[in-house]
Amino acid sequence: MVITVKCNAERWSVLDPAAAVPEPFASGAAAFDAAIARASDHHRRTGQDSTVRVEALGNTVDAVQFSR
Repeated sequence: MVITVKCNAERWSVLDPAAAVPEPFASGAAAFDAAIARASDHHRRTGQDSTVRVEALGNTVDAVQFSR
């Protein structure tokens, strides 16, 4: 599972494949913390790999990965 923290026009959101719509956040730090918590929880519950990806200013980086 890849959970994406995205910045678009200085607005931060978390795109979780398990959710139907992006969830807005007031700051990048709050969005990142929420994404980490979701990725960790997904990995703990399922044992599957989980990644937090950050997209900002036209760049993408896989910031954290939980794996077996």
